[in-house]
Amino acid sequence: MPEIWQIAALWAACAVCAAAAAALTAFAFALAVRKFSADARRKTPETALGAAARFCCENGGKIAGPLALSARAFVAFSAAFAYFAAAGSLERFGVETGAGSRILLALAAAGAVALAEYGILGIPAARFAAANPEKVLRKIAPIFVALYAVAKPAELVAKKIGAKLAGKRLPCKPPFSRIDAEIMLRAEDADAEPVSPYAGKIARNAIRLQELDVSDAMLPRSKVEYFDIDEPYSENLKVALRSRYNRYPLCRGDLDDCYGIIHLRDLFAAQAESETPDLSKIARQTLRLRENENLESALAKMLGYKIHIALVEDDFGGVIGVLTLDAALGELVGQIRDEFAVSQGEPIRVIGKNKYKISGLAPIRRVEDFLDVDFDADEVSTFGGLVTLSLGRFPEKGERIYFKDQRMRVVVDKMEARMVGECTAVMESSETQEK
Repeated sequence: MPEIWQIAALWAACAVCAAAAAALTAFAFALAVRKFSADARRKTPETALGAAARFCCENGGKIAGPLALSARAFVAFSAAFAYFAAAGSLERFGVETGAGSRILLALAAAGAVALAEYGILGIPAARFAAANPEKVLRKIAPIFVALYAVAKPAELVAKKIGAKLAGKRLPCKPPFSRIDAEIMLRAEDADAEPVSPYAGKIARNAIRLQELDVSDAMLPRSKVEYFDIDEPYSENLKVALRSRYNRYPLCRGDLDDCYGIIHLRDLFAAQAESETPDLSKIARQTLRLRENENLESALAKMLGYKIHIALVEDDFGGVIGVLTLDAALGELVGQIRDEFAVSQGEPIRVIGKNKYKISGLAPIRRVEDFLDVDFDADEVSTFGGLVTLSLGRFPEKGERIYFKDQRMRVVVDKMEARMVGECTAVMESSETQEK
């Protein structure tokens, strides 16, 4: 039978380990505040925190693993001490415990310690650290640096064991540390304004931007208006008056032989000096992109070079369309006024209850977002291409297609040069489908 002083020592060890785990939690929050708060860094420079705190602040990625491992080790030790202390206390009072009762006692001890470390000690410690990061760093950093010498080898051993169990090497350089992720999730201000639906849409589009290619946002070659250097100036002016865009590629015959981009502002300035200006002298340089180039990379190039129109080439060097800055940014923030907008106006228009007019050039993603459907068609990027793919041939005017999974009936209203011009789509309601 254990002595009373032994039971008291076990309960004391349990409390000390729980307090140590809470102190390490506070230390993690103090480091996060130093890292993410400019005000905290201005108030107290790292040089004033001491060598140990400076080491921890400068090596957050290296100490994240040992810090988390140490905190969990202290929680485990606290639970073990709590179990033995509780078992000794029961034995001291003459309560017999069998195998099943000891298992339940161990689970109860582990749960009680976890709740105590998180609620009773952890949350107050974290709040204190967030309000007083310099004080916490000065006090705990020297102790943790000594503990780091033991925790770091233990972390390396744990990684090797985990790598063998996983059957592959674990990533050694994650995009951010585990501590950063935990702190960012916990430190969200409860009083902050909720994210608006539009801001949330931009965030989702920013993530999806990495999955898009230039071909997903480009204007097809057949829809591009351009100036022909061999045509009289008056004919090119008619093109500008008819289409009313701001910029035009300057070509000879077709887009494959392009000299640059003509901006109407430069054209009017040159016309003030000469009634028939030389277009080749006012053409601006353009950018050439591959159709399979990542859209995010292409957008960065266009912004970097301050170019509003880029020619899009296939693998053989032929120009298959153009990418405008408005179209690229539109994938991020929503549709902007398009310089090369189709004559029908918006690519998707509501014309009745569950009834829509859809341009053949409407991007699949925009149709999916607008109608809240999923076509699962990675082979094509436009709605007209989807219709053609579904039929397995070029459709004819008046042809009807039914998309069963999306409950959508489509009628081809217009064909233009062996491509779908416009369609009428009707979404079936659940009542209609049941009938």
